[in-house]
Amino acid sequence: MFKSLFLISAIMIGNPDTDLKNLIDSSIKLRESNCDSAFVLLDDIDPSYLSAQSLPDQAEVTLQKGLAKYCLGEYDKTLPLYQTAVDLFDSAEMPERGVLTLNLIGTLQKKQGLFDVAQTYYEQGLELAKKNNDDEGIGNSLNNIGLVYLQQDQIHEAKKYFLESTTYKIMAQDTLGLSYNYDNLGQVYGQNDQLDSAIYYFELAADYKNKVGERVGGAIVQNNIGEALLIAGQAKRAEAYFQKALIIAKETSFADFEQHVLLQLSKVYEELGNMTQAFDLYKQHVSLNDSLFNIRKTKAIAELETKYETAKKEQQITLQQAEIEEHRIQNQRNLAVILGLILVVLMLVIIVLLTRSRSRKKQAIILKEAEIKLRETQIEAAISSQEKERTRFAKDLHDGFGQMISVLNLNLKSLEDGDKDKHEVFESSSKVLDEMYQELKGICFNLMPQTLIKHGITAAINEFAGRINNTGKYYIQTDFFGMEDRLTDVQEISLYRITQEWVNNILKYSDASKVTVQITRDEEEITLLIEDDGSGFDLNVLKSGKGNGWKNMNSRANLINGELEVETTPGMRGNTLIVNVPVAVRIDQSIELVK
Repeated sequence: MFKSLFLISAIMIGNPDTDLKNLIDSSIKLRESNCDSAFVLLDDIDPSYLSAQSLPDQAEVTLQKGLAKYCLGEYDKTLPLYQTAVDLFDSAEMPERGVLTLNLIGTLQKKQGLFDVAQTYYEQGLELAKKNNDDEGIGNSLNNIGLVYLQQDQIHEAKKYFLESTTYKIMAQDTLGLSYNYDNLGQVYGQNDQLDSAIYYFELAADYKNKVGERVGGAIVQNNIGEALLIAGQAKRAEAYFQKALIIAKETSFADFEQHVLLQLSKVYEELGNMTQAFDLYKQHVSLNDSLFNIRKTKAIAELETKYETAKKEQQITLQQAEIEEHRIQNQRNLAVILGLILVVLMLVIIVLLTRSRSRKKQAIILKEAEIKLRETQIEAAISSQEKERTRFAKDLHDGFGQMISVLNLNLKSLEDGDKDKHEVFESSSKVLDEMYQELKGICFNLMPQTLIKHGITAAINEFAGRINNTGKYYIQTDFFGMEDRLTDVQEISLYRITQEWVNNILKYSDASKVTVQITRDEEEITLLIEDDGSGFDLNVLKSGKGNGWKNMNSRANLINGELEVETTPGMRGNTLIVNVPVAVRIDQSIELVK
């Protein structure tokens, strides 16, 4: 017997972005032939792009992915997608789609034999539909609950829900839904051996299917009625229903159904004792059935060869026509394959474009984060350098000036006793003041050499080298090429601070006796080169150290778009610092202020 099936069509809701709607439509179409490709097409959508779409669009994509997984039979992956879709439809305030999805979850559970769980979801859908006065949703939920009872042979309960569902579907004017309800009621009454009631609802189902244009569906219901009557021994009544079904089968060219109905009618006439009619219908059934498997054509050719030898030319024409038809069908198939390949290529292009777009977005984000991190490091190093300078300045004032002021204060207080020689006190105080002046000059030089401001970097480095050479412990040689014109303020200050920091490190940590500082400028580049004859060291130790010296030098170099490089080898003598700076520099003023 041909059974009726409850089908759920995928419906787009809202007005989503055109590209996204096209992807969803393509996925729905693909699901008819390739469920896996239908899922992949939606699963490859860039998450950041999808999250930027409206909630209804996000919910619809999730629901369609769930339907694709259901089509693949991957029920464990279908359920989470359905549940997420329910939540999204709820957030989007789309209760009708939420009811549909809850019913889909119930059907998924029923498919796996979990009738109690299925009924729970159907009841949730029913409650949500009632809350929003969704008559169609109420009708569908009640009908599904009835099917749960029907599959468990609880006929009375199933009947109650089918009847209540029918009431709501009438109010919703759901003609197609009513055809399924009436078919279900026909099955309920048929199982209760209430044949007249079963036939009544089967006929209603057929009428409603005809109203919505499902003539074949209506014919199948007519056939079902006829088979039920035939089993019940009412062959005469069955004849009328089979005749109705036969007419529609012929009009719709549904050959497979037609040969089935012919066989049933043959049985009817056999029961009625009309053997001639029964045999004739049976022959029609066999003939039509053979034609479906290309048997009739073979038999017809064989009969023509034996009975009509003079009609060979006509046979050849017939065969040629058949070959032409076969070629036509093959060409149609080839065209379908080509169109399918074109569609696949288009899908692959879309997927590649989406993947490339996602990759570009990620790369842009990474570059932006790196730029922000670099700026933060530069500012942090500059601020740290400021704090270090302030701390040293405070220490120099406290240790130097503090002691001298104390001595000067004692000298002045000694005049109160009257025992001290005023001339001697004056001489002593004058000497202290002179020392304070010299100390103040040293502190000012360390903070910002006046020579650097007034005369430029070459004069400042020469003065810095001269102060160190005067100690007699070290010797610093300076060389300058192409430095007749001054650099920009930021270039001079940055290169001077890098020189000062690196030379101080040499004096503190290296056993070098000679240092060479060289600055060269050509048309495109300025190069700072500092060489010493000290022992080589592990550069990674310097870079990962807790101090800020290395960070400060890098910050200064970055400030003027320079590249800083150190050449050293542990166990070998001789170290070199190289800083290459472009002559034309575009400086970020926000960083320039922090120097």
